[in-house]
Parts: sequence; C-alpha cells; structure tokens
Amino acid sequence: MTDHAQRAAGRQAGEGLVAELNRVLDALAVTRPDADLLEDGKQVVSRLAKELEALPVIPENPAFPAHSPDNPRFQPDERGLVPVVHIDHESDRKLSGRVSFSPRFAGTAAVHGGAIGLFFDDFLGRLANHSSVGHVARTAYLRIDYRRLTPVATELRCDAWIERVDGRKRIVCGAVRAGGDVVAEAEGLWIEPRQPHKESS
Repeated sequence: MTDHAQRAAGRQAGEGLVAELNRVLDALAVTRPDADLLEDGKQVVSRLAKELEALPVIPENPAFPAHSPDNPRFQPDERGLVPVVHIDHESDRKLSGRVSFSPRFAGTAAVHGGAIGLFFDDFLGRLANHSSVGHVARTAYLRIDYRRLTPVATELRCDAWIERVDGRKRIVCGAVRAGGDVVAEAEGLWIEPRQPHKESS
C-alpha cells in the first residue's frame, strides 16, 4: 500500500472512530444509563485513550489552516469539535452547505449558543483561510446575532461570504437558516499576521 493510500485509509478509519464516539455522546445527552453500563464503557474508552496517548504527537504547523488538505492533523469536523458540514458550493468568495446539530450540541430545547458560535468561527474561518485569499488568518472578532431558537437534529442551510478584503484584514459574514428563516447570523474579522521581513543578501 502506498503512503497516500495508507494516509487515506487512516483518515477514513479515524472518521469512523470519531463517528462512533459521537454516537456515544449523542446518546448520553438524551438518556440516563445505569452505573454498570457507564463503567463498562469507561474501561473500553480508557484502554483506547492510553494507546493513543502513547503515539508520537504530530507537530502543529501554523502555516496550514485547520481545513487545509496539507494539514497532517485531523480537521475540526473530523475530530467531532464541530458538526460536519455537507458542502454544496465552495469558491474563494462564498461557501454554502447543509449542517445538522446532533443532541450533544443541545442546550435546552435548542442548539447551545456556544455551539453555534464555535460553528461560525470554524465555518467562516474556513472561507477566510481559503488558499486563494492569502496566508493563514486569525479570528480578531466574531459577532453573532441569535434570531430564533436553532432546532436540534434538523438539516439547516448555512452560507458564508467574504464581505471585504482590506490588506491583511478579511471581513466574513454568514447565516444559518431553518426552512426560510434565519436562526443565526454572524460577522467576523480575520487578520493575517504580519510576515517576518527577510533580510536581503
């Protein structure tokens, strides 16, 4: 098996593992299991955690955005940090897709506001760090307007677009819709850090 095939197989297996772990978290969010079942599960997960912690840590390369295919680490949605977005359209100026927040992201009868904030930071940041825009940029601010309760386990429409690019600054906006209603919208500023000056030879 080639190195590329091995990496692809590893990524696929990793996604499968995270999906199963997320199933556990989703079930824990809506059930009250007994102590024996939880203890059994703890032993299984603890054994896996010890084996993973024994592996070498992959150094983080700050030159690669989190969603870059060249980033050797798992991406945020592959790690279960944010819900998976099914992308329908992606360009250097716009990003559109569908997302569903499962029970582990729920607050009280709706998606937790902090989960929506994390989603926007990741989703808008993905566009702000599109390879055609420039170097890696960092979030400077993110303002969120919560228009309605965001339903759990419901397919939602999500869109992001670059409002303006001004030198190292990138203003990115986004919205999440349930049906035709906007449930949340955001505006953020991403700034590309100054590049170190190279001394002329």
